[in-house]
Amino acid sequence: MKKLLGILVLGLLWCNILIAEEYPNSWKLDIHCKQGKWEWHESAFVVNVENNEFSLGPFNRWDKKDFVFKGKIENDKIKITEKLTFSDGWKGTIKYSGEFINDNEATLKGGTSWDPPWKCKGRFFKVDRPPHFTPLKYLSEATEEIIKFTSYNPGIPLTIVSGAYVNSPVEVSGKLILPKEGDNLPVVVTVHSSGGPSEFTSVVQSWRNDFKNQLLKNNIGIFEIDNFTSRGAKETATNQGKVSINAGELDALIAYKILDKHPRVNAKKLGITGLSRGGTSSNMAVEKKISDAILGEENYYLASLPMASDCFGLTFKNPTPTPAKILFLLGGADDYTLARFCVNYAEKMKKAGGDVEVIVKEGWHHSFYLDSPETKCSGCVHFNKCEVHFPEGWTMDDSGFLSEDLYETFEKVFKIDMVKMRQQFIKSADKPGASNKLYRKIYKKMYKKCGERGTTIGGDHGKETVNIAVPFFVNALK
Repeated sequence: MKKLLGILVLGLLWCNILIAEEYPNSWKLDIHCKQGKWEWHESAFVVNVENNEFSLGPFNRWDKKDFVFKGKIENDKIKITEKLTFSDGWKGTIKYSGEFINDNEATLKGGTSWDPPWKCKGRFFKVDRPPHFTPLKYLSEATEEIIKFTSYNPGIPLTIVSGAYVNSPVEVSGKLILPKEGDNLPVVVTVHSSGGPSEFTSVVQSWRNDFKNQLLKNNIGIFEIDNFTSRGAKETATNQGKVSINAGELDALIAYKILDKHPRVNAKKLGITGLSRGGTSSNMAVEKKISDAILGEENYYLASLPMASDCFGLTFKNPTPTPAKILFLLGGADDYTLARFCVNYAEKMKKAGGDVEVIVKEGWHHSFYLDSPETKCSGCVHFNKCEVHFPEGWTMDDSGFLSEDLYETFEKVFKIDMVKMRQQFIKSADKPGASNKLYRKIYKKMYKKCGERGTTIGGDHGKETVNIAVPFFVNALK
């Protein structure tokens, strides 16, 4: 069914639930489903089991809404019903059933009668931790403020460095979360991944609540930027051409100036982080050629934590890091954004005077902080096949365009006149939105030649991520 594919391509479904202060009865629902060639996990914590019944939702995901799980335990058996509503109003129901193999675990099977049907199996099991790892006292007491500001559609780094982005304005927004009291506060700006802004409240990314709570405990705020909604996208995992990857760092750098005007924020103590697309933005935001173009030399992010960043195609041949303290957190088993390119790039940044460290966690896959187990994201797009033509990746010159020594190979592989393309990007300053249209044009050519789908994500390393990220920002910003 066409209406189902939108959900299946994305690989995962997350949900939001009411979070309580204590969890005497914490379970986890983990279901692995297939429909044709597509497969995905549905993972969620269940903390509200009362009288052998529980419910999750309603919550929204992408263009689907009103997801609701209802479960009932009776005579060592369990039944779960999942309902959802699609954007066209069509409603669907998925049923699961199983039995307890012991007091702490039940096996599940289920699916649908749709054509092609969903075929699912999984577990409902007791866990020794809630969907976060510390009490949410500080998060529950925090103030929240939605801030809207004008950003732009930048296309490629050249358009940021040159200023060609200015004729494509767009209003974006972010949520500022601050401790209950205090002024002159440090803030960590968070840029989401290709999964989109819904990940900020996703239970399968429960590490985020713990991360935010611990930052707030240390009098550090959080600013979560939505890079997609105003640009007409909910996700880009299945098509990175929907929104320029460079929109993330541009939004973050403009957000710096917005936060600088906030009466409770100290812009001289700002950090930035994100994973995958968000990690790439975090890395690019502390490159002087990018940062100086927006903020000038005197202003810069004090700390950056890029996680699973793409260093294959979005790096400078001659990096010039800002004075920021930088920590790359990478997965050694990541087959989406390969760690070795960031390891190599970090060495180049160090030689250029950067304060850079690298942590490579062996066995960790992409999106390592997800609560779900390791699983295939069938629809996730990557360009690792391009390594055949560019074994060392491709780099940019100081202007933010492809290095000239790569022109010949690039033209041969992608059939693009790079001299002409460079001039087109420069001239794009005269036409609103022209830069982003050129970006999409290049993306299509690249995908046709060496784009592929299918990566491994997940691993349930949220707690370890928090234990690395929080001390890093506390030490760097305090």
